[in-house]
Amino acid sequence: GLVSEGEFLDITEIKRQQAEDYECITHNGVAPPDQQKVRVTVNYPPMITDMKNMPANLGKTAILRCDAMAVPPATFEWYREDHRPVENDNTLRIKNEKTRSLLLFTNVTEKHFGNYTCFALNRLGSSNASMLLFRPGALQGRGAGLHARMRASLCVWISLAAVLLVKV
Repeated sequence: GLVSEGEFLDITEIKRQQAEDYECITHNGVAPPDQQKVRVTVNYPPMITDMKNMPANLGKTAILRCDAMAVPPATFEWYREDHRPVENDNTLRIKNEKTRSLLLFTNVTEKHFGNYTCFALNRLGSSNASMLLFRPGALQGRGAGLHARMRASLCVWISLAAVLLVKV
């Protein structure tokens, strides 16, 4: 959709969606037109695009997945609640693919349950996301309490806002 007259095409404030092939066509009215394609690559820091909490049963397998888009491609690191890097062992393995990192649990034990953070990094920056590996049903009680606290906080905030408006 970009058209330019002259020998340069300036794309200011380029977005990653504009990374594609561009075609330059020259003609001088004497010789037949000439054309050349140029691939424009837009570098950008990692953006995590998909992750979610995962229920896991004891003794079974489970997978935590972290997807990230980045140019140049991201490298991945996993951390556990105590912020130590997660390392491969006989029940836990990290598998990195082009745009995804998987944390594979082959035999879930009590020690595996908890919060994990995925970091996606390249030379332009980083992004991170946290997710829970939890026993099925373990989060139901927490969610109800969280919603009740949110409703109570919202009521206090609305009441405070109403009092302030009345005073003004």
